Amino acid sequence: MGTFFKQISLSTFVAAFLVACGDDPVSELKELAQDELESSSSVKGAVKSSSSTADKKTSSSSSVDGKVSSSSLKEVGPEEGLDVVYSLVDGTISGVVGLDSYTSAKKVKMVELDSADAFDETKNVFSAEIDKNGAYEFKKVNLVQPFVQVSAEVTLTSPSDGKSFPITFSALGDVSSSEKINLGLLTTLEAERARVLLAGKDKLSFELAKSKAAEDVWNMFHLESIDFDQTETIDVSKASESGTALVAATVLLQLAAGSDLLENYDFVGTFKSIVADVAKDGKWDDEKTRLRAADYALGLKISGGYENTFAYVKERFPKNENFDNYLTDFALTELEFPECDGNSAGEIFFVKNKASSLFYAESYDDQKHSLYRFVCDEKKGWELIPDSLKDFIGDKTPAKDGEVRRGAYSGKFFTYDGAKKEWREATAVEKDRYFVLESNAKEFVDIQDVYESIKDDERVIFVLRHAERGDDTSKSGTLTDNGKKQSEEVGARLTKFKEDFVLGASEFLRAHQTVESIAKGRGQSYDKRDTIPQLNDDWYAKNSEAVEKAKNECGGGWEVTSKYAYTGAYSTGADAAYYDLAERSVELIEDVLVKKYPTEKFVLLSSHDKLMVPLVAYCSNLQVELKKYDGGKWINYLAGVAIIIDKDGNRRYVAIRGLKSGFAN
Repeated sequence: MGTFFKQISLSTFVAAFLVACGDDPVSELKELAQDELESSSSVKGAVKSSSSTADKKTSSSSSVDGKVSSSSLKEVGPEEGLDVVYSLVDGTISGVVGLDSYTSAKKVKMVELDSADAFDETKNVFSAEIDKNGAYEFKKVNLVQPFVQVSAEVTLTSPSDGKSFPITFSALGDVSSSEKINLGLLTTLEAERARVLLAGKDKLSFELAKSKAAEDVWNMFHLESIDFDQTETIDVSKASESGTALVAATVLLQLAAGSDLLENYDFVGTFKSIVADVAKDGKWDDEKTRLRAADYALGLKISGGYENTFAYVKERFPKNENFDNYLTDFALTELEFPECDGNSAGEIFFVKNKASSLFYAESYDDQKHSLYRFVCDEKKGWELIPDSLKDFIGDKTPAKDGEVRRGAYSGKFFTYDGAKKEWREATAVEKDRYFVLESNAKEFVDIQDVYESIKDDERVIFVLRHAERGDDTSKSGTLTDNGKKQSEEVGARLTKFKEDFVLGASEFLRAHQTVESIAKGRGQSYDKRDTIPQLNDDWYAKNSEAVEKAKNECGGGWEVTSKYAYTGAYSTGADAAYYDLAERSVELIEDVLVKKYPTEKFVLLSSHDKLMVPLVAYCSNLQVELKKYDGGKWINYLAGVAIIIDKDGNRRYVAIRGLKSGFAN
């Protein structure tokens, strides 16, 4: 992941929110000083119902620790003219607000809520100081009803750039269930969602609203299947699934804002928008922030950044240090990874959700977006595929020694080494062999049909034998009048596209006259011609003396050239007359022609029969037979090869003819 993930400052910033989920530090101050968070269990008040509450069932997320002092109970009777449901007299409410060296807050406020008025705030308000460890304690609390809202104005300071952000932490609590109310990000989410539920048309009870809000908050992090506690009661200093999940959820909220990962992030603004989003319907609908959290969570996982980024958090809360498993599960769910088990082992996956800025890919071989690809390991789950395995990891087709295939991911070409049973990157000749086999050229095709089939993202280089010549075979020899006519007629059929042909020829005059006449026939005013010595008829000849000797043995130039092209004769040994056919053909195509014309749409070149016969034999994989040495046919005038190149540099070859036949009479 490179330097994208800053792995130090985030952890300390996250920790600021997690202290809010610790214990009550009223007692055990010495242990707090040593960063040991222990829960207080004293209850200095008690609750009594005017109608019997002895059998009242508390929710699974609630707890009352410690002893109840009967001296703190007070019954308010009807003779005083009051209709009181619950009373708390001289009680104590305590908790922790998330504070450390990067956060600050001085006071915490508690307001009694009125169940008869949609749990609106009453005028019964309490205030308490927050100590340097974030602990607070309301003493001698008298409540008519047990429902309260606790809040604190907190200032967060980013450890990366020193920016400060004001934010309000809040929580709703029922002191008949628990006298401890911690404040943090999740308690704030839960409180705002509960507020909406309490004010809704269904008129939910406080207990049901709180329970539903807690469920919604956990669900937004894809923790639906586990019965976690309500967030204000969780003590992360003790080992519990709820504590571990709370740490994970808090980290995900930080990642959603891009804190310390984006250059210009707005944590408070993002958090407020998430709170409003979840409050209205209990769902985290903003895909942008969800996917940002998922991206960063998975990115840190596969880059090995968990250990460094969250080292401080794990050190601070060692009993809930395995929270990163929840981060990964959230990321895989949001990014729509399928289930990875025995049935899907070996399956390949890439993220198709465009909202993912780090992992989206249009297709498996997409190189423009994310380069991350994954494979299902039955035991380890989804694993990142290393670059070295991306091309063939899902290919189960048996390979033969020397076989050339194109990698499914990189698009590069590889050759199979049967002895080593592995793929290696193909040489230029091996790569072109792939193009030859894929082209599967079996016969001569009319040049007009090939020309008119060229796609918008393709370009073509036509290489033709010159038109009919006279008896003079020297470099100054010319075309016959019929040869010029043949060429012009070919040009007249190549007019579908407006683009001019780029023209080129060997050093022979008749080759230049051929392309000049074709351009004239198509009405092309541009007739500047490149002279390309490599298109002379001796391109494949390695040793001229050996060629003459072989010519005498075979009975002539046509015979020896075709025998060399189709059998490989005279191309081995120290005194070889010819170059290796494949190597020399690829050199001409790749190092001369494609290199000389890297972008031109239409290129028309003219050469000679002793070059064209070996080139046609090579490009057609010997399927177009020009076996003059065996009594077969020879190549006709204006016949040759079309080299078609697409936008990705892939080539295909077509044997072409300008006249009615590609074979000479």
